[in-house]
Amino acid sequence: MRCRSVLIGALLLFASTFVAASPQIDLILLPQFITPLGFTISDGPELYRPGGGARVGALYTLPGLPWLQLGGDIGVDIVGTQNTDSALTMIALHPMLALSYPLSEILELRPLLYAGYAQSTWDGSSEGQASAGVDLMLGWRLTPQLSLAAGAGYIQRFGLFEGARMFFGTSYGIGRGAREPFTPSEIRINPVFPILYQHYEIAPMGELALQNSGSDTLTDVRVSLFVNTYMDGPRLCARVDRVRRGEELNVNLHALFNSQILRVTEGERVTAEITVEYTALGRPMSQTIRETLLIHNRNALTWDDDRKAAAFVTARDPNILRYARNTAGVQEETPLRAINTNFRTAMALFESFATYGLTYVVDPQSAYQELSQDAMAIDFIQFPVQTLEYRAGDCDDLAILYNALLEAVGIETAFITTPGHIYSAFNLDMWPDDAERTFGSLENLIVADDAVWVPVEITALREGFISAWEIGARQWRQYSRTDEAEIHLTHQSWQVYPPVASPGDGTMLTTLPDRDRLLSRYSQSLETFINRSIYTREQQLLARIGRGADPRSINALGVLYARHGLLDRAAEQFERIAARWTSARVNLGNIAYQRQDYRAALDHFELALGMEANNTVALLGVAMARHQLQDYDAASGAYTRLASLDGELAERYDYLARGGESDTARASGRGGTTRVTWDE
Repeated sequence: MRCRSVLIGALLLFASTFVAASPQIDLILLPQFITPLGFTISDGPELYRPGGGARVGALYTLPGLPWLQLGGDIGVDIVGTQNTDSALTMIALHPMLALSYPLSEILELRPLLYAGYAQSTWDGSSEGQASAGVDLMLGWRLTPQLSLAAGAGYIQRFGLFEGARMFFGTSYGIGRGAREPFTPSEIRINPVFPILYQHYEIAPMGELALQNSGSDTLTDVRVSLFVNTYMDGPRLCARVDRVRRGEELNVNLHALFNSQILRVTEGERVTAEITVEYTALGRPMSQTIRETLLIHNRNALTWDDDRKAAAFVTARDPNILRYARNTAGVQEETPLRAINTNFRTAMALFESFATYGLTYVVDPQSAYQELSQDAMAIDFIQFPVQTLEYRAGDCDDLAILYNALLEAVGIETAFITTPGHIYSAFNLDMWPDDAERTFGSLENLIVADDAVWVPVEITALREGFISAWEIGARQWRQYSRTDEAEIHLTHQSWQVYPPVASPGDGTMLTTLPDRDRLLSRYSQSLETFINRSIYTREQQLLARIGRGADPRSINALGVLYARHGLLDRAAEQFERIAARWTSARVNLGNIAYQRQDYRAALDHFELALGMEANNTVALLGVAMARHQLQDYDAASGAYTRLASLDGELAERYDYLARGGESDTARASGRGGTTRVTWDE
């Protein structure tokens, strides 16, 4: 009765390994050869002869402890007896403990310890005894599931038999290698904003942590992400050579979306497929993890990074190009040439809004003032072409439109942010000292890295460009004192948040600003600016000249006129003193250069050098005029001499050192072909 209870208990323990098992169970079949020993049973070799048998078992790998296994086996051993025809038959059942030591990807060493019960039969009689044993088994993996097993061990049937055994067999792993070895310990996929779809190629849209919970070291592991319809193919996110069992792999998830994502107008949820490809025991395998991905509508944006606005600056949109270039051409229809082309073009584009009927409207459901305070709040941002179609927008919509139009005609832009507000700025393409002399001070300008920016309060549509400039400058001064104002250059922001193609069916705008009304408004605004800018200084110089024909004051008055585009009035002043005042002769050369009469400009500059051989501005003029006349050797010679006299001035015009190859660089450089240095 006692023996039967022990047997039943052992059977229950053996069965429990399957009930409690996870999918990873190793089934073992081991034929074996047995020879008797005489360590504890001294007459054992004289009583028994060598024999054999077989046993089957199962080992369950404990979760989180891949090196520890519990299980059991049942076996039959048959050995002959000396001087008899009867054999000793032993049926044993053991609970079993095993330790696993991987030697390589395909070899595994296992010490095993047994303790249980055996029922032995000989010559018709039967009895039970305690049984124990220890083995050392080497496994050779043929496939992720199937292994060859070989080894040796010691068995003890207490009081009856002891022996050594050698065995060779197989083991088969249920779930070993067949199940998916990577277990996601963390998956985070952020909602996708279509406007930023190119950004996700360079910045992660989520994170994934995978643990190799299998029993093998996995090699050539590749993780890719795919979203049907909105991606043309999987995006490889990570590739690592080896992930050992128990190790964790952390992956940043990237996506290469296509432009179809810009068709999402209401937001939707889709399936994102994360595929993990790997090699196990020389065989390529894969597993797929599926997660739900939220795609917001194409106008959605959060203000956790104000640079994101640059993604909406679609300067290459056909409608934006058409509007910008038609409008910018207006400033060529007036003889006034104040400051430079950037300034005049920006003024014309701003004044066009009023004639086009564009209005500033605050959307209470989507106001930058409110939403910018919550970095995760979803704002609705209009594409520039949408703002033109609707003829209305809030501050962010109007700033984006203005910047897109300016960029469309080659003027560099920026966004200015202050608490609860965003507006525009454009690059004057002037050196700071030139800008200070032109405007009298830098008070209404922003200087950053030797670039001069004009801030424009884009919501002041009805007040006109000059008022919008003054308001924008005042806001910058107010908030920059407390470090609450920031300037975000569009081109730099594009490096992180590239612009996208505007959505739509390609329909062109049916209307543009009325040209006559725009020309009238622009001319009036420009004339007002010029008169206001020069009036005080002009009166001071005229009074000084009235007291005596002071050449310095006359030249200064001419430069004042010239900087504000009043070239005829400037030339009149310079001609009064050019015969005896070198600076006036140089400045006449500058006027001829700006009028693209390069031969006349060269004559003026060379006359000035005859009056003052080391006049650096005249040397610069000679180099520039010679360059335009394609006499590059002479231009280079004049430039080299200039560099030896005034390296700082020469550095500003370094295109002259590159000969004819610099034409493209010069045309796109600060001030282009019309940039000159006035000799004051």
